[in-house]
Amino acid sequence: DFKYVKGLKAKAFINYKDNEQYVKQFNRPVEFYTYNPSTEVYTYAGNYKETAELREYMYKDNVLTQQYSLTYDQNFNDIHRVSGLALFESINYSNNNFMAYRGNFLTPSIEQMYAGSTIGMGNNGSASEMGRASFVLRLNYGYKDKYLIETIMRADASAKFPKSSRWGYFPSVSLGWVISQESFLKDNRNVDNLKLRLSYGQSGNDAVGNFQYLSGYSMRGTILLGDKQVSGLYSTGLANPFLTWEKLSIANGGVDFSFLDRKIYGTVEGFYRYRDGIPATRVNSLPSTFGSALPPENLNSLADRGFDLDLGTSGKYNDFSYEVKGNISWSRSKWIHFEEPEYEDPDQRRINQVSGFWTDRVFGYISDKLFTSQEEIDNLPYKYVDLGGNESLRPGDVKYVDLNNDGLLDWKDKTDIGMGTMPHWMYGISTNLKYKNFDLSLLFQGAFGYYTNVAIGNETEFKYNERWTEASNDPDALIPRLGGAASNGWTSDYWYKKTSYLRLKNASIGYNVPLSVLEKVGLKQARVYMAGTNLFTLSTIGEYGIDPEAPNIGNKLHNYPQQRTISLGVNLSF
Repeated sequence: DFKYVKGLKAKAFINYKDNEQYVKQFNRPVEFYTYNPSTEVYTYAGNYKETAELREYMYKDNVLTQQYSLTYDQNFNDIHRVSGLALFESINYSNNNFMAYRGNFLTPSIEQMYAGSTIGMGNNGSASEMGRASFVLRLNYGYKDKYLIETIMRADASAKFPKSSRWGYFPSVSLGWVISQESFLKDNRNVDNLKLRLSYGQSGNDAVGNFQYLSGYSMRGTILLGDKQVSGLYSTGLANPFLTWEKLSIANGGVDFSFLDRKIYGTVEGFYRYRDGIPATRVNSLPSTFGSALPPENLNSLADRGFDLDLGTSGKYNDFSYEVKGNISWSRSKWIHFEEPEYEDPDQRRINQVSGFWTDRVFGYISDKLFTSQEEIDNLPYKYVDLGGNESLRPGDVKYVDLNNDGLLDWKDKTDIGMGTMPHWMYGISTNLKYKNFDLSLLFQGAFGYYTNVAIGNETEFKYNERWTEASNDPDALIPRLGGAASNGWTSDYWYKKTSYLRLKNASIGYNVPLSVLEKVGLKQARVYMAGTNLFTLSTIGEYGIDPEAPNIGNKLHNYPQQRTISLGVNLSF
C-alpha cells in the first residue's frame, strides 16, 4: 500500500513449480499353468516374458509464472468512484524426459540396468518449451453508482506465433445504467431495482501446435544405407509465417429487475459470440499432386448465440414465507465459414456441407420399424447397397426407408435426424417454503432440444429382455434381433431419439426445534430434517432405461448410474 496515495496498491507474485518424476518398471518372467480339476494336475503353459527386462524413465517439467500489478480504487465525495488496474504477466513452460531400456537380463534378481544385455537396448528422450506474456489495462468509473463504465485493453503474446504476429490486441467495454436511481424512479416504491447492462469484448485463443510457423524436419523410422542403419528424416511440411491468434468477439446485453419488494425479480440477457480465424487447413487451393502438407491457417469462423431468463417471486404472510425461482436458457452454434470442398453433387452438398449451418446436425436413415417376415424382405422394392443386396436381412432387422425412391438404399437417403447430444434448452425451478418452524425446499432441473443415441453397447439384462424374438415378432421392439445384419447399427432415427427430461434433483423438509425447548437442554439450535437427491425423473427415453444426463460417447452410453439417496439427520449447535 502506498502511504501518500490513498487507494493505490502494488503487488508482485512469482510462482515456480518444479515437477520431477522417476519411474522404474522391472518385468520378471512369470510362469503360467493350466489346471485340470478332474485330475487335480497343473500343467505348465508357458511364460510371460522369457527373460527379465527393465525400463527407467525420468520426467522433469517446470512452470514459471510472474505477475506484477498496480491497482487504484477511490471514491470522491460519494459521487465519483474510480478504479483501475495495470498488470503484466508472463508464463514459461518447459519439460524434458528421458527413457532407457535393456532386456534379456542374466538373472531377475538384479534390477539394475547394467545387468541387462546390450543387444537390443534402447534409449529415447525429448524436450519442449512454450511461453506467453500479457499486458492488461482496466479502468472503471461510476457516477453516483448510477452510470457505470468499464474498459479493458489487453495485449497477449504467444510463442506459438512468429514475431510479426505474436501479439494480439483485445479491447472490451461494459456499460451499466441503474435506472432505478434516476429521479423519475427513485421514489417509486414499486421499483426496487432496475439496471441495464451492455458489453462488447474480445479475447484470443492460441490453440494450435507449437512453432507451426517454422519449417523443419522430424526423425521417424530408420533407413538402410549400405550395411548401416541411420535415422530417417521427413519434412514437417510447409510453414505459415502469418499464423496468429484466433479472435473471439462477444456482445452481451441484459436487464436486472426487482419490483414490489421482490414480489417479482429476475434477469434477462442475450449474447452473440463470433469466433474468427479458427485454424484450419485448406482443401481447395492446391491439386492433390502437390508434394507437401499444407500448414494450418486462420480460415474458419463460427458464431454462437443464446439467451437466459431468470424469474422469481418471494413474499411473507404472517408465519408463512416463500421464494420460487425459475430459469430457462437457450444457445446454439453455427458455422459461418468452414474450409471444405465445393460440392457439385446436390446430395453431397445437402449432407456434407458445413458452412452456413448449425454445428451439431446429425444425418442418418429414417427407419420403418422392424421386418416381421421373410416375405416382407423379399418384396422390398429397393436394395441395401452397403450390404451388397438384401440377402443378409432377416426378420427382426431394422427396415429403412428409401427416401428418394430410386430403388437403392444408400447414402443419398440420409437426412437430418437430430441436433446433437448436448441440450440447447436448459431450465430449472427452485422452491423454498417456510411455515413457523417447518421448511421445505425443492430443486427441479431439466433440459430439452437434444438427442440421445440409445444404442446399448454392452450386453445387459435390459437388452436381452427388450430384444426382438421370433416368438414375439414385435415390429416395435426396442432392440433388433441379436447378431442381426450390419445395417442394424447404422445411424438412424431408430437409435437417435429426441430427448427431454425433468428431474427432482434435491428435496428436503426440516423442523427447527423452538428456543423454549432448546434452552431447557442447553442448545442454541436444533434442526431435524429429511433430504433426498434424484427422487424421480420424467424422461422421453425412460423406456430404454437410460439416464437422460448420461454422456453419449460414440454410439455407446458410458456412465456411472445416478444414485438416489434419502437421508435423515439432526443439526445441533451448542
